[in-house]
Amino acid sequence: MSLISDHHDRRGLGPIGQLLMKGDDAVGVLLTIKSRLTDTGKIVVNFSSWYVEPSCRWFAPRMLQMAASNADDIFTDLTPSADAHRLNERLGFATVSDCTLFYPLPITALRPASARLRLPADIGPEALPAETRDMLDDHAGLGCIVAVMEAENRHYPLVFLKTTTKGLPSARLIHCEDRKVAQRHLPAIARHLLRHGRLALTMAGLSGEKTAGLSASKSAPIQVKGAWNPLFINETYSELVLLPP
Repeated sequence: MSLISDHHDRRGLGPIGQLLMKGDDAVGVLLTIKSRLTDTGKIVVNFSSWYVEPSCRWFAPRMLQMAASNADDIFTDLTPSADAHRLNERLGFATVSDCTLFYPLPITALRPASARLRLPADIGPEALPAETRDMLDDHAGLGCIVAVMEAENRHYPLVFLKTTTKGLPSARLIHCEDRKVAQRHLPAIARHLLRHGRLALTMAGLSGEKTAGLSASKSAPIQVKGAWNPLFINETYSELVLLPP
């Protein structure tokens, strides 16, 4: 929890969660991990680690409703339980991706590449806003793999969380402005990640996209409330990074 508290303190984001009280006793908890979008500064509130004691479950919908009541913020749930998924839908959340896509990197790296990945320090100051560079620096400091992909006449900041998938050292794509761009340039991404000792790549997506290259998938819905580009992958400053297993 210290990583979450430190992040909130540095960015002035307030409390890291909410407690549901019954008299003097805490009977429920919800982590609300906040961050700001680098392009608009809009606050994203990510719900995590939600629990309410069984005797008070009747109040759980009201707890979530109050937590998601600020119309100026965007709300996400990256790892909803089945119960939370249903409650979120009642509160206006939309499912923007329904599975995790899996790509084996050694095979993918053999295909022709039309992009390249570089370190943020090698990219000119005019190519990335200062807020984006701060986000990349933060996640590099948290042990993530960060890069800037030059593709299609643009610069795309990328963040990968080091993970293990099917017993293999892997990387999860946790920041990309458009996952379709990432999928079009998987060979370049694969070569970069192989140099970091990763053998597989995972990313959030839709089950119909598993034909984009050699891939498999497993059910893993992500839900969002508020204005959101469904192709935008943004799991930065989330429990995946700040609450490591």
